[in-house]
Amino acid sequence: MSQFQEEETHAMLEVLNASADGFAMLFHWRTFLFMMFGISLGMIFGLIPGLSGLTGMSLLLPIAITQPPEIAIAFLLGMYAVTTQTDAIPAVLIGVPGTSAAQATYLDGYPMAKRGEAGRALSASYFSSVWGTLVSVVVIILFLPVLRFVIDSFASPEFFMTSLFGLMLAASLVGTSVTRGLIVAFLGLLLSTIGYAEFASQDRYTMDIPYLEAGIPIVPIALGIFALPEVIDLLLSRRSIADNPEGLNPGSGAFEGFKDTVRNKWLVFRSGIIGCVAGMIPGLGGTVAEWLSYGHAVQSAKDNTQFGRGDVRGVIAPEAGTAAQKPGAIVPTVALGIPGNASMAVMMGALLIVGVRPGPPMLFENLDITFQMTWTVVVANLIVAFLCLWLQRYLVLICFVRAEIIAPAIFCFMLVGAAMASSSMGDILLFGIFGLVGYVFKHADWPRVPLIIGFVLGGLLENNLWITTRRYDLAFMWERPIVLIMEVMIVAIIASVVISRIRNQRTIVRPADNIED
Repeated sequence: MSQFQEEETHAMLEVLNASADGFAMLFHWRTFLFMMFGISLGMIFGLIPGLSGLTGMSLLLPIAITQPPEIAIAFLLGMYAVTTQTDAIPAVLIGVPGTSAAQATYLDGYPMAKRGEAGRALSASYFSSVWGTLVSVVVIILFLPVLRFVIDSFASPEFFMTSLFGLMLAASLVGTSVTRGLIVAFLGLLLSTIGYAEFASQDRYTMDIPYLEAGIPIVPIALGIFALPEVIDLLLSRRSIADNPEGLNPGSGAFEGFKDTVRNKWLVFRSGIIGCVAGMIPGLGGTVAEWLSYGHAVQSAKDNTQFGRGDVRGVIAPEAGTAAQKPGAIVPTVALGIPGNASMAVMMGALLIVGVRPGPPMLFENLDITFQMTWTVVVANLIVAFLCLWLQRYLVLICFVRAEIIAPAIFCFMLVGAAMASSSMGDILLFGIFGLVGYVFKHADWPRVPLIIGFVLGGLLENNLWITTRRYDLAFMWERPIVLIMEVMIVAIIASVVISRIRNQRTIVRPADNIED
């Protein structure tokens, strides 16, 4: 056996050992208890439209940061992992997707429910989510040795360019306007500069306000910009999510849904890979993974005439893809310090607060913690699949509780959570300000996700740029291969945006030209 093969074998054994250690960490009684608590809350966040995994991550962040790293991870990821399983319940039963990642599931799940196959559709969604997550974890385990080799060659120039690429990608893919996405991302970068700059030895933008000297905490920002607008809209609706609980029978057909998943195992496998890759690319997220998987199911089917009319494959593919993107999104978050999506941006903030710094050490010294994160998603999905089969006829009743009862309770919880950031009135004020900003952004069709990603990446960009320019000058831009690759990819993003805008303008102009002719 050659030296290279020996090193490869050793690396794979190390990955497998770390995987086993991470799995064992999850089943410490206190860690497991907090994971179950997070799972219970995540089921509710998935059921109620508007209260997505991102909202739940923001709401529970104040509790998580008071715990040790392994407990904080299990608590937050336990909640985050299961929202895209329970969001299928209102999507199938009452035609109201619990989160934006259940919109494709609604297309075929709701027609199935109307013809009496709700239990079959829900069961298929649960089991395809579990198998999609398992496929994603297998891909990550096989991919990690290669990733570790690549990351080992990273230094500050590579981290700066990778962070910049992730920011550009998130800004260009989120929302309906790339320009607005870039503006919001730049606003997030500006917010990250507030406070004392160690390398410059000076305060910036503090306006002599003591509260701002330590920088803006992430908790009030995340709660304000994501959670508060949803709760306000829920309260202003002055009604329950659904109005007609009669006639729902979600309990039948569970075993049939399991058989559907087995029959379509290769579709689940392919959708799992699609979702995992989508999760690894910063900025895509569950909605993109869902629609890519749904589109693949339609294109690869021999008979696609029933899609949109109640084809169970239209439930299986998006649910597998959406579930698989969650372990995939962990990879860039922990390996590169680049959030795979907005929820991972909040998760990254939590990791930093509890003393775990995302980056190459997570793939070497802290590889067991990395695998604890991925196994948390898998175990949580498996637990919730069986819980939902058992409790779904009762869980759906939450959708019929009036907003006047749910919204004030959630608002009080948010207020307490925001105040826990630094135990200052400034937290409450910041929460209110960003709540107003988030509400305006939501209803003016401005993206909110680039702001939080820009805020989290701002410190990494600035520190790595400062180190890079002093150590390598500008030569790093053309002397380092990975940096050159990132530069080409950033240029490709900008070029695609410009080309898309030119095409849109031509589409608008052509009808006018035809009229003149």
